[in-house]
Amino acid sequence: MSKQCTKPKRKRDEAWFEDKVLLVQAQANEQVLYEEELEFLADPGIVETQSTQYVVTNNAAYQADDLDA
Repeated sequence: MSKQCTKPKRKRDEAWFEDKVLLVQAQANEQVLYEEELEFLADPGIVETQSTQYVVTNNAAYQADDLDA
């Protein structure tokens, strides 16, 4: 019996790897990700908008604060 996938496979390109890096960094920092952020990282159909850029910028700012401590 073959596996039936309902979602098409996401192309593993530069954007895919950037999303995975963000997810791994957040998990390594024990940062709590909200459901919307997890959906963004998992959903290949979301186009980067101002709101997603804001999330990425804020995550980078939190990481910079951790380095200063």
